[in-house]
Amino acid sequence: MVKLNNSEKIEDLGDRGLKIIQASDSYRFSVDSILLLNFIRVKNYEKIIDLGTGSGIIPLLLFGKKKGLSIYGIEIQKDLADMARRSVELNKLQNDIIIIQEDFRNLKNIFKNQQFDVVVSNPPYISLGQGKINPSNSRAIARHEIKGNLEDIISVSNYLLKNKGRIYLIYRSTKLIKLILTLKKYGIEPKVVKFIHPRQGENANLVLLEGIKGGKEELKIDNPIFQY
Repeated sequence: MVKLNNSEKIEDLGDRGLKIIQASDSYRFSVDSILLLNFIRVKNYEKIIDLGTGSGIIPLLLFGKKKGLSIYGIEIQKDLADMARRSVELNKLQNDIIIIQEDFRNLKNIFKNQQFDVVVSNPPYISLGQGKINPSNSRAIARHEIKGNLEDIISVSNYLLKNKGRIYLIYRSTKLIKLILTLKKYGIEPKVVKFIHPRQGENANLVLLEGIKGGKEELKIDNPIFQY
């Protein structure tokens, strides 16, 4: 039996009987994670790494989409990494999903380069000095560039990805140019962009992007998503 802390409860994910542990007083997965999850394209027997996995929602729901996936979730916050690890155990997936508590900026000391087919990330999108910092530390780290910025994520992704490996990101649409320029700086070619609008008739506020390391220059603008 998996142990729960005081503020935690088990929630049903409504997919293949999967469950997740969530805490009322810390970061909870948001719709951003689900939008990103549904955008990711994986193939059988691929090796995948989720940078900033939070509660482990993406590894849990990604596993089983294809045969033989090996998934790593990286989370800097000790309590979130512990919660994600217990969620993996709850679903008896510890042989297939590995949660590592680590700063993703240190991954070059853990993994050899070009180890992964796919990198996934929902990176913090608020630069330091901008916006009000959330009083909940776990939510602040998820949203603000406190423990690493976009360039840190793209740099380590370039290191981790095999040639022709793919990266999947969700980011603020107002910062799309910054995202594309940073990817191209590290040899990752943007291939698919999908805008997310809160409602029909409203401007996009988020963007999903697929990039390919060492890919050719060709960009597809996919059909948009209207959330509500």
